[in-house]
Amino acid sequence: MSLKNHFGRVPPGVRDLLPGEARAKREIEEKFVALVRAWGYQEVNTPVYEYYENLLSRDSFQEDKMFKFLDRSGHVLALRPDMTRPIARLAATRLKEVPLPMRLFYTGHTFSYEEPQVGRQRESYQAGIEILGESSADADAETVVLATKALLNAGIRDFQVSLGHVGIFHGLMEDLGLSETQVEELKKAIGNKDFVKLRELLSNFKIPRENQNKVLKALNLRGGAEVLKEARELTESDKARRALKNMEEIFSVLQAYQVERYVTVDLGLLRELDYYTGLVFEGYSAALGFPLCGGGRYDKLVGKFGRELPATGFALGVEKVMLVLEREGVLGEEPSPDYLIMYSPEKRAEAAQKAGRLRAEGYTVVARVITSPVEVEIVGKETGAKQKNVIK
Repeated sequence: MSLKNHFGRVPPGVRDLLPGEARAKREIEEKFVALVRAWGYQEVNTPVYEYYENLLSRDSFQEDKMFKFLDRSGHVLALRPDMTRPIARLAATRLKEVPLPMRLFYTGHTFSYEEPQVGRQRESYQAGIEILGESSADADAETVVLATKALLNAGIRDFQVSLGHVGIFHGLMEDLGLSETQVEELKKAIGNKDFVKLRELLSNFKIPRENQNKVLKALNLRGGAEVLKEARELTESDKARRALKNMEEIFSVLQAYQVERYVTVDLGLLRELDYYTGLVFEGYSAALGFPLCGGGRYDKLVGKFGRELPATGFALGVEKVMLVLEREGVLGEEPSPDYLIMYSPEKRAEAAQKAGRLRAEGYTVVARVITSPVEVEIVGKETGAKQKNVIK
């Protein structure tokens, strides 16, 4: 295809934000920033692209989704697929002297070679937090609480946050004595919520029927804190039981913050990214088939950059939140200006002073030069301003 065929268009998976959309995005980000600053988080920014080795994943599926390219020196670079890896690098290098724990937040673009569809683009906007240097259940719960409050502040009322724990899955797998390859196959089936495939794999791996049933029942458990007690009866694994205890502690903190009504325990939840080591969570709305936010604990990731540091965090998908607000009919439109001041060229100075006074009082003011009486009527209708002044 020639270059001419692309002229004036944007590639698949990216899009322009029009005035009402750009305003909504800005408002969501500003509310998020106000929220997390009130909880003591400090802003950081990292480059949009990094050396490829900083963003490497051991998951080949994730690797295939990265945008990679060469610089003029032959270095392999990649657009960041998420914000957590760059911040892990930052914490281990330029922030290594900062007292712990660190509470950091960011807003920015991420890139992933997805098949474009509504709610899933190749360029995404994220707003998120990371707590580095703290391993407590309180820190994990804080990320869930802030995810909940961020969704509420954005205007979303009908949502649920699902909580899982990768330690439960790995503990159950230890009970079965499976190879790493077999575990990865099961993990992929669970990630796709394909429990038919999961049963088929367990059968193919010659797992006794009683043990199959225990694993399937545990990974299908959903509900309040009571399902954690039920899960404890289904495993002998110390790792799984420690994970369940950890979830009980986290849930008790969520109750202290009175957000438990937004939370559902889902022991079959496993996030796509391979660096999670503990709690994982995702926030869903009935209006969208993809998670609005997600996060969890990643205690081994910062260590890959030379500094062992427990960490936890989450990211909010800003454009996904916008899509839900649009579908719920609450995405705000670009408001009309408060004042329209139309002026003749001879009255430019007078108009500028009046517009300046009104803007200083907090009003939005559009000033337009006019050269004929006909323009007064036409321009007045176009802007939709609440009040119109003509200075001739």
